[in-house]
Amino acid sequence: MSGTVQPTKTWIDVQKKTFTGWANNYLKERILKINDLGQDLEDGVLLINLLEIISSKKILKFNKQPKIRMQKIENNNFAINFIKQEGLKLVGIGAEDIVDCQLKLILGLIWTLILRYQIQMSEDENSPKAALLEWVRKQVQPYGCKVDNFTEHWTDGRVLSALTDSLKPGVLDMNTLSGDAITDVDRAMDLAEQHYEIPKIMDPSDMVNLPDELSVITYVSYFRDYALNKAKRDQDAAEALERRRRNFSDKDQVVVEGAGLFGGYVNRKAPFVIKAMNYYGEPIPRGGENFAATVVGNNDQQALAVKLVDNQNGIYDCSYLPTLPQTYTLRVTLEGEEVVNSPWSPKIDGATVQSNAYGPGLEGGLVGQPAKFKIQSRDDNGQPLTEGGDEFAVTVTGPNGQIPASLSDNGDGSYDASYTPVKGGEHTVVVTIRGEPLAQGSSHPTIFNSDVNQSYCEGPGFEKAQARRQTEFKIHSVHSDGKHATEGGDPFDVSIHGPHEVNVSISDNEDGSYTVTYTPAKDGEYEIHVTLDGKPIKDIPKSIHIKPAADPNLSYAEGPGLEGGRENEQAQFKIHAVDPDGNHRTDGGDGFVVTIDGPSTVDPTLIDNGDGTYDVDFTATEPGDYTINLTLDGDNVNGFPKVVTIKPVAVSENSYAHGPGLIEAYDNATAEFTIFAVDKNGQARKDGGDPFVVQITGPQGNVEAKLHDNSDGTYLVQYDPDVVGEYNINVTLKDTPIKNMPVSVNSIEGADGSLSNFGSFTFTVAANNKKGEPKTTGGDKFYVAITGPAEFIKLEALDNQDGSYTAKYTLQGNGRFSTDVKLNGKSIEGSPFKQVLGNPGKKNPDVKSFTTEAKCNFLN
Repeated sequence: MSGTVQPTKTWIDVQKKTFTGWANNYLKERILKINDLGQDLEDGVLLINLLEIISSKKILKFNKQPKIRMQKIENNNFAINFIKQEGLKLVGIGAEDIVDCQLKLILGLIWTLILRYQIQMSEDENSPKAALLEWVRKQVQPYGCKVDNFTEHWTDGRVLSALTDSLKPGVLDMNTLSGDAITDVDRAMDLAEQHYEIPKIMDPSDMVNLPDELSVITYVSYFRDYALNKAKRDQDAAEALERRRRNFSDKDQVVVEGAGLFGGYVNRKAPFVIKAMNYYGEPIPRGGENFAATVVGNNDQQALAVKLVDNQNGIYDCSYLPTLPQTYTLRVTLEGEEVVNSPWSPKIDGATVQSNAYGPGLEGGLVGQPAKFKIQSRDDNGQPLTEGGDEFAVTVTGPNGQIPASLSDNGDGSYDASYTPVKGGEHTVVVTIRGEPLAQGSSHPTIFNSDVNQSYCEGPGFEKAQARRQTEFKIHSVHSDGKHATEGGDPFDVSIHGPHEVNVSISDNEDGSYTVTYTPAKDGEYEIHVTLDGKPIKDIPKSIHIKPAADPNLSYAEGPGLEGGRENEQAQFKIHAVDPDGNHRTDGGDGFVVTIDGPSTVDPTLIDNGDGTYDVDFTATEPGDYTINLTLDGDNVNGFPKVVTIKPVAVSENSYAHGPGLIEAYDNATAEFTIFAVDKNGQARKDGGDPFVVQITGPQGNVEAKLHDNSDGTYLVQYDPDVVGEYNINVTLKDTPIKNMPVSVNSIEGADGSLSNFGSFTFTVAANNKKGEPKTTGGDKFYVAITGPAEFIKLEALDNQDGSYTAKYTLQGNGRFSTDVKLNGKSIEGSPFKQVLGNPGKKNPDVKSFTTEAKCNFLN
């Protein structure tokens, strides 16, 4: 079997531990500690601190953080020189020995310090050991203990136990020794530390198993120090007691007086004073005593802060601020102990939830005007209080949230409260006392934006009205300061009195105005009443005359839109309102309603001109028959419903152009082509009026294009390409090119076969009636006139007796001609028409321009 051999402990180990404990007992004052006595003194810092503490002197200019050997030697030289200056002899040790950690020499150094500063003897005095041993003998003699040395006589624990009890008999009962040496020594050391503050610088096992003489002497010296100082301590204690009795307060003599000990009022300072008295009942004329005061409410809850002011003359001013009406417990202590007559039970009066609030501000008010009310404080029995200072609070909540409220304490138990509403509507007012609502509950006053003396009405329905016509007017809410309200919420009431009952509705516009709408059934004299909270507003009541309504059997409509129209083109007509007496209405507001039914959805627009007439316009997007419905207050207007025909119109994507003028042209002849109008369904148009536009550009710029509406869905186009070159032709309908457009035509030089050219021409005019419909009978005065330099001309005007008229003429010559065509004295659209015959540049200069006429159906 093998094991680790423990090193044998020597006197050096014991001494090292004991001396380390002795030194650390002082060094702890500076929160310093030696862990290894042989190593930790080598830089001199801990040694110098120890010397300063035990000598109560300073060693100046030492290096507190030495890094190199030289600095450490210098520090230890400071220490050794200081020891020598203290009159101590050091043998065989120098600064280098300490730096080099020579343990035995360091132990000798520490022993020298222990003799001087602990045992308080020097090495050359008569044996300090003998003197200390003699003292120990006398102390333990009563206990029957023999002691002749500081080694083996201390190993059983009896001597140390007896010495411990000798300083305070009864501290350690010798009959309770265990007989185990280490246990008994350990117990004695613990009691010595507890009762005498003797540090436990030795291990109990060292004293029992290896009692080092110097270590035991060092430890036992603490007992002699305690004994030698006991008498002085007892004397000091007696003197201190007397000083304390004379100079400090005695809790049984202290005087506490003042109103705050017996009662007070909520939120009002309750004062009392503490008078410091000594043991003999004499006033203490200085401050600084450790007085304290506490005030708590029911069940030791609701502790109050107590203000305590030391006047430095033995009198302490105290006060507390009670927060609840109840009986409190007041205690005064001195050094944590209650003084005589403490505690007291002051009763604090104050308002409770039985208090009440009243006044107009809890019933209603106006925006911008202070709403005032009062609070009367009362105790738990409902009895009014006559003092102020209670913690009432007022919370006012309006439609937009909480608004400020003011509260004024009148000092007599009553309080004035006020708030200024900023928005109308129901408000909630809550009054609390110390955060608890009053028993009467909250109030809900209604606040009005409007001042009845400032608010007013305006609008058409406030000045005039018409029977069976809805009309309206506005109520304008005005604040008491004359400013218009910007928010709604006021409960205005409107009624209209007259020969017949009138139903009225009110709409809150939420901007400070209210729209009143009503429809009187009958005409007559009426009276408008507008009230707020039962009170009439400004200029109310108001008299108003109700005029009679328009009559649907006498009212009528007229205009081209009632005869027909064309798809996608606006059609119009006008409505005339007539009253039952046959009088045309001169103002608007009638309940005319127009609806149109047909192949497409039509949303007609009706405009009230305010003069008894109404303009209606509508656009149908599909051709066909449409039914126009016109009603007045639900009744059909005379002549309605009415059916009108909407004709189709040409569309660009289906319409096209055809003719020689789109293929070839000669610089000495007029070129022409025909436009054919086709609707969206691919059907050829049978009438005219389509807004075709022809644009022609030649070598020298724009060329005039002559467009003639043949009123049969075709349009003749003529142009003079009298400059050789390319001509660009584009035909558009509502800004969109028709089919096969644009095209380019090249004009070439034309041949001149003779001095003059010859040509025969015919054209037909179709007449329409005033409704735009083709006529089917003749009889109109048809007139044709041709003006130009003709060498030969023959002209005829014929009535075809089917609503159409034909002109036939033959021309010979070169030049420009103009043809004027009239029906019943009016030129038809596009007349006069321009025509070029032959080459105008080769016109016979002997032939002057003249006019040839032809006509039919003229009487003479």
